[in-house]
Amino acid sequence: MNFNGLKSNVVYFRGLKRHNIPYVLVWVIFYAWIVAFASWWTASPNVKNVFGSVDRILIQSALLTSSLVFMFFIKKKWFVKVSRIIAAFSLFGLALFFLATSVIPRVIGLVVFGISLGCVSLLVFIPMVFRLNNTEKLYASIISNICVSILLIIQNMHNGKILPPASDLILFLPVVIIAIATIIFINRKTVVLYEEGRDDNIPKVGFNIYSTLFFNASFVIICIGIGVGVLNTSIKKFGSNVAVWYFVGGVIGCVIFYTIYALFPKAILIVGNISFGFVSLGFLCSAFGAQASEVIVLFALLLGIGNGAGMIVMFYVIGIVGKKINSLKYLKLAILFVGIIGGVGGMVLGNLLQYVNSTQVSMFASIISALFLITFMIMSPLLAQEHIYDGWAKDTEIIDIDNDKMYLFEKYQLSKREIEVCRLLLKGHTLRQISAMLSISYSTVNTYCTNCYRKLNINSRTELLILFKDYIE
Repeated sequence: MNFNGLKSNVVYFRGLKRHNIPYVLVWVIFYAWIVAFASWWTASPNVKNVFGSVDRILIQSALLTSSLVFMFFIKKKWFVKVSRIIAAFSLFGLALFFLATSVIPRVIGLVVFGISLGCVSLLVFIPMVFRLNNTEKLYASIISNICVSILLIIQNMHNGKILPPASDLILFLPVVIIAIATIIFINRKTVVLYEEGRDDNIPKVGFNIYSTLFFNASFVIICIGIGVGVLNTSIKKFGSNVAVWYFVGGVIGCVIFYTIYALFPKAILIVGNISFGFVSLGFLCSAFGAQASEVIVLFALLLGIGNGAGMIVMFYVIGIVGKKINSLKYLKLAILFVGIIGGVGGMVLGNLLQYVNSTQVSMFASIISALFLITFMIMSPLLAQEHIYDGWAKDTEIIDIDNDKMYLFEKYQLSKREIEVCRLLLKGHTLRQISAMLSISYSTVNTYCTNCYRKLNINSRTELLILFKDYIE
């Protein structure tokens, strides 16, 4: 255990930068609301919320599909403007859903609402990936998932008549207002969209990078999709108390994630295995103790712990890798694999299990899922190989990635090479050193330097250091 190295660890609070706190809050609020109120896998079959299970399926399907289409086809220069226009339709869709008296207009309202949220979610997700440092990503992921679990514990307690009937609206309306309002201060300069291109500081993208999408998609299908399908089958039989224990497990999973990151090296590999391990044990409890309420409660708790830690791992890894390779392509594939293949695939399988509502089918699904996860854990030592670990995993343990704070240069209209020269100047390198490092002539470096000073309206390296003091910190 590394207690002495805590201050240099990614969990150290000093890694949180004041200028990025609003983006952390935006992510926490928006993510917590989406998951708690509009995701199918948090809809308990015994609890009536603002959006029912079918409503959530429509919203989530529209959200995932629209985010994929939006990401692939909207030009980056139109991104923020189009997002804001479409965001206005979210309020229209929501109003139509609440005010309409017939089924078809309500369905249209839900679809419009979901499509709008898909676009808005990218406006929140992209700064989380490209702007926040690793510490900010970590706390944003942990806090948002804790908020989700707490909100859902409260909602499921409703079934026990602990909360008043109006509690759903009390919880829902303030959050949705804040969630929609989060886009107001996000503009084109603050949403950093990196383009694909050659950069000597960016590692070659290979299977080790894109394999992260496979594991995340597998997690969503098996742990979230099938796991929640089995869970909801148990809730129908044993009551909402099972759901409460599941979300209590979610809080515990977040605590376990934080503790491991604070104390152990190669934490991402450990947490990944622990997440799959808890879910596997949960599936085995469900498979062989489906008739005992005590065992089912244990299943819900173990599943919640694994899923709570796993959700943090998923978003944290996508954020780390996306920023490390400065790749919009990776983000597009993340939405395709994790959102569409994982999210929609898991939703189909989970709802199929609920529809069948058979103890035998749930038992079979639990055994198969547990065997898959156990097989993965047996093979997981391969992930500890140095060439794989060095590919991206070790970056999850440090506060900053080298290509951090690129947004500081965006407003000055510097070219990619000029930014590169500026960054090396800020690190203390001379022009001749930069010439050797970039394999370009001294005169070319001098030209880039002159252009930088002109665009920045400065005359010396001292002024450059003062102007970009936030980059140096």
